[in-house]
Amino acid sequence: MKNYLTLIFVLISLPTLSQNPYNSPADYRRWQVAINFTTDLLNTSYGDNYGIVAKAKRSAFNSRHFQMYYGVAYQHNVIDEHKNLFSDYVKGYTRDIGAYAVYEVVYYPFRQVGVLLSLEPFVGYTHLHSIGKLKMPHHDVYVKYHHNYGYFNYGFTQSLGYTINRFTINGFAMVSLKGMTDSGRFRPGDFDSRILLGVGLAYGF
Repeated sequence: MKNYLTLIFVLISLPTLSQNPYNSPADYRRWQVAINFTTDLLNTSYGDNYGIVAKAKRSAFNSRHFQMYYGVAYQHNVIDEHKNLFSDYVKGYTRDIGAYAVYEVVYYPFRQVGVLLSLEPFVGYTHLHSIGKLKMPHHDVYVKYHHNYGYFNYGFTQSLGYTINRFTINGFAMVSLKGMTDSGRFRPGDFDSRILLGVGLAYGF
């Protein structure tokens, strides 16, 4: 319990640390908003898939090589199963929507060049929604299905990017670790433990 209280105290105290506004490759900005476009390459056999991750973050620490942010993220992904390669009888879609708290650590290896590496743990809640039809006329089967599944979700996002003035472009992998530490089923890349790849654009102000 004492260790948890110490960790919480450190996280709350970080935003109050003194900051030099112009000592990193990018001009220091107190806030950052980002829009990211994602795809799930491991589940393309189930159909076309696409999504977005939107983020709003506030600076917690800034130095010559490091920046830290804390904030919130909203994730929305869809798999359109009308082109399911495993079955011609299933038509529908699966959608997952998540809301997360995030904490990002950004590392600038070079002082005058805006190349960056970042690691961003996330924790929150995901709602998985699946709806569609199963049609097998030769067996006289016509079934509609509708499933909902909500779960505690956590993992990390790792990014490689480049900052130019107020803008940052990046490529990233968002990895769910659901089940790894809670005695649950852990199958990376499954529908409830997604591995999303994407590109994004962030703006600091």
